[in-house]
Amino acid sequence: MAKRAMTPEAKALKAKAIMDKAAEMFLSLEYEKIKMSDIAKQMGMSNGILFVYFKTKEALFFSVLCREYEKRLARLTEMAKEIPVRSFDDFRNLVMNELMELVDHNPLYVKLESMRTAVFEKNVDPETMLKQKINLYKLMSELVAIICASHAVTQEDVMEILQTEASIITGCKLTATLPAEVVDIIEKNGLDGLQRNFKDDVMKTMICYLDGYYKNFIVIRTARR
Repeated sequence: MAKRAMTPEAKALKAKAIMDKAAEMFLSLEYEKIKMSDIAKQMGMSNGILFVYFKTKEALFFSVLCREYEKRLARLTEMAKEIPVRSFDDFRNLVMNELMELVDHNPLYVKLESMRTAVFEKNVDPETMLKQKINLYKLMSELVAIICASHAVTQEDVMEILQTEASIITGCKLTATLPAEVVDIIEKNGLDGLQRNFKDDVMKTMICYLDGYYKNFIVIRTARR
């Protein structure tokens, strides 16, 4: 008896299950040490079936990352709707409150974002990349329109600040993430000053950036009008 073909809904559920398992592994293990065969084994499927859904590990990473981006944009949009941005301080508070949520409650996003430059878009088929980017662009455009509704900040301000925020998250995370053997040496030799606290670093750096952005761009732009 021929095996019944999977419906699109069933395929979507299977892809989601693969992404869920991969997300767990990306969070708990070093990316370089994860093999597609490990993910297939965890899913109880053959390598061949896994490759039907995701052709490479980078493509799987990219899909998980884009899913986290979608969740983040949805949450940021929700927050922007709850408290409209009527001044730069409102926008500053929105950014800082959402950043605190990410740091405190979304370690997967933080880790994937910090890995993005090393992994992003390698061995990802163009069709998948284009589809994901179009969707993200649509979500981002909707978010920017909501934030800029009162004209307190411009589209350029929002895009510039959110892109810089991503860089700050990456830099602070990489600085604070030391190999276990290095941490052991630091602790044994009382070199506590060499250890970094990711949350403290990322919050302080973002506050300094936003304050500087306001003084050097918003105020100057207003004065020129």
